[in-house]
Amino acid sequence: MEMKNAMPDQQPPMAEIAADYIAAVRSGTNYSHARFAPIDCWLDGRWDDLWLLIRSVSDLPEEIDSLTLATVAAGPLEGLLSKAPASYADRVLAEARHSPRLARMLTGVWPSSIAPETWGRVVEFCRKAPHPIDGTYQY
Repeated sequence: MEMKNAMPDQQPPMAEIAADYIAAVRSGTNYSHARFAPIDCWLDGRWDDLWLLIRSVSDLPEEIDSLTLATVAAGPLEGLLSKAPASYADRVLAEARHSPRLARMLTGVWPSSIAPETWGRVVEFCRKAPHPIDGTYQY
């Protein structure tokens, strides 16, 4: 029996997924359908892949507006910082020192369920970030 809507044998490159995800967020499309359902559930617990998605968004060559960056901050980035082992916070903070876009995304993360020690490090970093998403860093 042939399945017409079967998942492809190979996933597209993460850079392509990141670009499509950003396009969907920008359009206001409810990305919980079609290709974007996996963003929330497919990557849950797959910390290396989630980190790769965040880095891929950070590395996209086009300009990304503040609202879109805030959506990534409040979604995938906050999820990584609140659910993944603390070693991922180390990676995020190290990379953000060299990536202005990732540093800016970090300023859009809220404390939610992030461990207090990790949150303290995020706040310390973000207070020095030159261009917070909201204009003035609030924590």
